[in-house]
Amino acid sequence: MAPIFGYGSLILPTSLISRFETIDPELNEIYNDETEHAVREDALKKWKECQNRIKYLPTKIRGFKRYYSYESKRGGTMLEVVHTDDPEDWINGVLIFGLSEYEQQRVAQSEAGYDLRTLRDPSVEFYVQPDHVVGSELSSPEEIDLYVSPKSQEEITAAYPRNRTYHRRIVTGILMLGEMYGEEIARRFYRDFCESTYETALHSDDTSIFNTVAKNDRLRGDTCGRLYGDL
Repeated sequence: MAPIFGYGSLILPTSLISRFETIDPELNEIYNDETEHAVREDALKKWKECQNRIKYLPTKIRGFKRYYSYESKRGGTMLEVVHTDDPEDWINGVLIFGLSEYEQQRVAQSEAGYDLRTLRDPSVEFYVQPDHVVGSELSSPEEIDLYVSPKSQEEITAAYPRNRTYHRRIVTGILMLGEMYGEEIARRFYRDFCESTYETALHSDDTSIFNTVAKNDRLRGDTCGRLYGDL
């Protein structure tokens, strides 16, 4: 089976696990600020049980743009990507290897608001070469599956900024990449994520105008979600 390319909440391994495992407490407790942690202990435990089988490989792909534009029932916006077919456009994310057919199906069910796109002979750039991943025999994939917006780039608008809890969970996932591959990889991945992700522009009422997350953070003077306190 083709690996899945996760570019949003799937960057967080425990979010992946929750698609096919029952996790206690429910996710709403995190979004309702009933817990100070972005990751549930039960989800973390179940992820550790799967780590020898399921592998995350940080990667870039070209021809796509990523926006905080998918309106969330919990407030704010979540991420979606559009296919631009422009090689100058790129996003980063994680290739997820080792899922069973059942697990792939459960992920698909959780991504029902998006369209499944299969990239054949994809042009990818790895942060870590596949053959350097300890305890696995990964190789550059011939196909990649990802879940994209059914909208065109011209149709993308956003009336609200990012959901802050959702964003915090993605940042936690990037920190977990640092645990897998080292702090420098996490720093580089985070910088790339912020520079390649678009959010409704601060100080504008036009829902079709976007800034990068990095620019909005600079305009806010916002340190929320920054890695290691110095990005």
